Amino acid sequence: MESAAGMAFEDGEVADSFAAAREAVQAAVAAATHSLSTGDVLAAEQEWEHLHRLIAAAQIDNLAAIDAGRIHRIEGHRSVAAHTRHVLKVSPEEGARRAQAARALRALPDVAVAAREGRIGSCHVRVLAGVYGNPRIKAEVVAAQHTFLQWADTEPFDEFKTLVLGWERTVDLDGGHRDNDRNHANRNVRLVHNSIDKSWELTGRFAADQGARLREILDHYTDMLWKSDWADARAALGDAATLSDLKRTDAQRRADALERIFNDAAGAPNDTSRPAIVHNIVWSAEAYLALADLLGADAAALDTHWSASLTDPTARRGRWCDPDTYRCSTLDGVPLEPVEQFMSSLANHVRRVIVNTKGVVIDLGHRARLFTGSARHAAQLHSPHCIWPGCDVPTTRCEIDHLHDHARGGPTNPGNGAPLCGFHNRWKQKGFATTRDPVTGRWRTYRPDGSLIQ
Repeated sequence: MESAAGMAFEDGEVADSFAAAREAVQAAVAAATHSLSTGDVLAAEQEWEHLHRLIAAAQIDNLAAIDAGRIHRIEGHRSVAAHTRHVLKVSPEEGARRAQAARALRALPDVAVAAREGRIGSCHVRVLAGVYGNPRIKAEVVAAQHTFLQWADTEPFDEFKTLVLGWERTVDLDGGHRDNDRNHANRNVRLVHNSIDKSWELTGRFAADQGARLREILDHYTDMLWKSDWADARAALGDAATLSDLKRTDAQRRADALERIFNDAAGAPNDTSRPAIVHNIVWSAEAYLALADLLGADAAALDTHWSASLTDPTARRGRWCDPDTYRCSTLDGVPLEPVEQFMSSLANHVRRVIVNTKGVVIDLGHRARLFTGSARHAAQLHSPHCIWPGCDVPTTRCEIDHLHDHARGGPTNPGNGAPLCGFHNRWKQKGFATTRDPVTGRWRTYRPDGSLIQ
């Protein structure tokens, strides 16, 4: 038997196993294609994902065997990535990712087993391989495999990735700070003219804090243009207006927003005060206090009247923080470099927001507010995005919904509010319910029949 690329197998048993696997997949495809049952389609979706994970893990194992045996050198390829790119006709980026995953799984046996069992997918493996690629913390990554797999078992992928990268920042605090210093030193912007089609291309590179500030200002202007476009559509079409009736795309609004920023800056007098756009930094309480200890900050300068809410403030001395609850990010969950943000918070250039281990706001800074009302803002801080399962609309683009309906006596306060995008806020009126687990602080969404959306 020949492989899909026409190469002949030397071992007949291996050839027979692949032939049987092909036949089984083709039979499953035929059966699933002809099924009209909604239940079968949804069940098949999960089965195909499981098979995809098994095959992806087998590919990585096979690549690891090529690397270990230096088989890629037979035809003169300098690296496994180059071999993969040439033989499998994949992109250079994909070839490099697979090679990195193969190297990582050779050093992470628990993760490798989970991949072979289909517990985790190639996207999970790539995140862990990237963290293992940090030369300063390889031993710590190996020791933390069980924690990573727990997160993969219990969390959506985006949350898993956030937790893993947050863990990396807490373990490699000094290294991350040096990387951010290097990024700041290498900051750059280029506006290049294309002489052929007369277009202009803008590119740039910034460190964490500077980039996050620029992003918030750009998002603020883009949101203003979106509201203007929506108002124009409603004025022209009334209640019949839909998003497809907006006169600009999201990409066009971002470009026009940047032009508006430039024009506003160019047209402002030199003595004009800055616009009231506040850069909000969300901290987990433990992380902020632990970093204060590490940097030797004066307690009086921290304005930490909330520190008594921690069960044992002295226990944090001499260590960093729990990666399960760590947070140092913008309102929409964009991660930031903690040392840089800590020093900024002491200088009062940003508004500091502190949340406890359940995500409840326990301290707000005293800067002017971009949003109308502290209650609305505190409710936004419950989540960096819409709380509906699988929805990633940023919290700054969400509405604040009453968890316990206001018409039924639900209070208008941060504890009874949460961010929901416009679509899911309306969907909630169809009988769905959202609650927050009082123990774990995690959001749960239930169907009208009372079953939990996983």
